[in-house]
Amino acid sequence: MKKIFSLFALSLLLCQQAFAQQNIETRLGYSYNDKFNFSDEWQYLTTDIYLYNGGQFNRVLNELESGVKKKSKKNYAYELEYLFITAQLKNLKLFGNDQIVYPLFNFHINTDKKEYHTQVSDHLEVVRIIDKMPLTSAQNSIDASINAKAVTNQDGDQVFNLVASQLVSLSNLTNPSVAVMSLVGEFGNLLNSRAKKKEYKFSSTIRLYEGQDFDTRLHSVKVYVFVPGSVKTVTLKPAKLADYLSKNSNKLDRKQIEEAIGYKEYPYIVVANYKSLYKVDVLTGDEVTMDLIEKRKQKIQTAYDTKLMNDETYRQEKLYVEFLRIFAEMKQNLNAYRLNYRNNSPEVNAKNLFGIMQEYKRLKTAFEAREKEFDKNSTYKNIFRPEYTSILANADLYLDADHNLKNAKVLVNTLQELENNPKAWDTPAKREAALAKLSSVELPRADYLSASVEGEAIVRLTKRLEDLQYREVFEKEVKTLTDAQASDETLSMRNALQDKANASNCLSCRDKVRDAVNEYNKRLENSRLKEETKEMGKLQSAAEQQVLRHLRWQLCFDNNLQAVAVASADNGMDQYYAKLGERSSAFAATIKELDTLAKNAPENPRLQQVQAYNKQLTGLMKEVEQHYAILCELDKKLCECQ
Repeated sequence: MKKIFSLFALSLLLCQQAFAQQNIETRLGYSYNDKFNFSDEWQYLTTDIYLYNGGQFNRVLNELESGVKKKSKKNYAYELEYLFITAQLKNLKLFGNDQIVYPLFNFHINTDKKEYHTQVSDHLEVVRIIDKMPLTSAQNSIDASINAKAVTNQDGDQVFNLVASQLVSLSNLTNPSVAVMSLVGEFGNLLNSRAKKKEYKFSSTIRLYEGQDFDTRLHSVKVYVFVPGSVKTVTLKPAKLADYLSKNSNKLDRKQIEEAIGYKEYPYIVVANYKSLYKVDVLTGDEVTMDLIEKRKQKIQTAYDTKLMNDETYRQEKLYVEFLRIFAEMKQNLNAYRLNYRNNSPEVNAKNLFGIMQEYKRLKTAFEAREKEFDKNSTYKNIFRPEYTSILANADLYLDADHNLKNAKVLVNTLQELENNPKAWDTPAKREAALAKLSSVELPRADYLSASVEGEAIVRLTKRLEDLQYREVFEKEVKTLTDAQASDETLSMRNALQDKANASNCLSCRDKVRDAVNEYNKRLENSRLKEETKEMGKLQSAAEQQVLRHLRWQLCFDNNLQAVAVASADNGMDQYYAKLGERSSAFAATIKELDTLAKNAPENPRLQQVQAYNKQLTGLMKEVEQHYAILCELDKKLCECQ
């Protein structure tokens, strides 16, 4: 940061016709610049002036006329009447950049035994000519010159001319400030003290921030000595003064300055320049409302219009107000979400939650933009950046209120990381983690999301991650499954791919794997249908043979049963053979059912139908065999068939 080594350049002139070639001049006796690094945000200037050895103006005036080495005085037609010291300031935006002259001191000069004497108080504490004057962004100093005029009794109109010209200049200001009006009052005080031949000292400090809390520290100090033109050098001992100034950077004491300088020969002025740090109005998240933002906006606009704020600070304040407005809109969406969450439909809640995410994302994006744009801007880094981070911290706290809001915050942070850091998704594992976070919130439909910048970013990045994940993780296995013959031997391949997709957070990967699995299942079904159809033909042929064979056995069984039943009619076995007859009838019914089923295969069969048919046919064939076996086991004579 470039330091300002001189805020005030002083030149003092003696304007009197009688002393045509002799001037009251200033000699720079000492210059001090504090080692502190004053960055741009130290943008307010305060200047104090201390006058010492005022009584020594007598010596200066008399040496002007007689010389340092005493000579006989010449007789002049005019005599000195006033010693008038003024300050001329330049580049003050407050006064429309006009050169403004205002009085510092006016001392009456007496003549006693042809010696000049001035009525100068040696106890004037300090004259603060400006207090926290804002410096422009382009210029960190205010040019000034301090003039001392020895006015003769014939040139008294010079003071009136000065007052008149300055009042005319001030009258051209369209909206004069309080500081301007106080300067008008000072000209009145000057004329009043001159008329009464009293000492005058400037007392209306240009104070723009009454009551404001500023961090202020000493910037630089210069010591100027008033001497006759014939005195070319002034010797001061700087060591003690430098030590004092380095240890008292916040406030100087008049008496201690005088002791540190220890100079008694000629009058001198100490010009102490302070710089003050701009402070932004600190806000908490709960304080931020649209009404407060509007008031803040008007306040900074007024400060800028009245030249109380420099260009860079004004720009930073406007950007910060925009940031606060985004935060306030996020708070409004949060309130709507909290009040209506239980009563709203899932779709409405999803839209409300997305609105919160939008504003939070805009906050993060705005902060990132400031960080990048003002990376080397000290006003932003030292003054405004802490306020940005404070508001962001409040936003984070608000989003910790419930799990939906937490997930929304995680989603936005993930989105931001993905946008800024390609390495955040350069491996399958990282992409899975990112996709899990992106899908952790129930969002509105893709067409609704795509209508906004933030929603479009979610849709776009999710698609990009899923496309990469599919190509690197699933595409090869999907192709292998697509090319594989569908059979029991390749079922494990299908199952493994399906399990892998189900465990993934890549939704489009799941869809593509599901499509491939469905195609595989169709091929597998067709293959199994062919096998089952072939098996059905075999079963039908076997069933027909079984029907013929068992019809013969059933006929033989019935004949044997009738013969045995007649022979045993008298020995009480009729109930037994009646039961065997029921069994025989069931046997005959099963054979008939098998015969009917074998002749009625399903038309335009599908796999499940053929499988069910084959299962039913196989079951009936077993049932026929079981009926025959049971009957033969109950009475072997009944099964004696040729």
